[in-house]
Amino acid sequence: MVSNVLNPKIAGFCTGLLPTPAPPRLPATLAMTLLVVLHAALTLAWTGSCVFLLSKGERTLEKPRIRRAPGRTTGVVLSGFGLAVATASV
Repeated sequence: MVSNVLNPKIAGFCTGLLPTPAPPRLPATLAMTLLVVLHAALTLAWTGSCVFLLSKGERTLEKPRIRRAPGRTTGVVLSGFGLAVATASV
């Protein structure tokens, strides 16, 4: 909840995009409340499933070889981007 409250993208989403799918037949307050509750439920389901899946793969994710892979992959990708920028003509 803290990350959503402090995230400016969530504020933009809630004020800019969330009213779009609001049912026109319902009063605005009720429609927005339903959409916010739905958004909160989907966020809880998504975050909960991520936590569940990561906890099931904990042993695998703690292996040194697996822990080094994201750093190496990121290093290769960033080096590629740097090389592309360095060789690009202005």
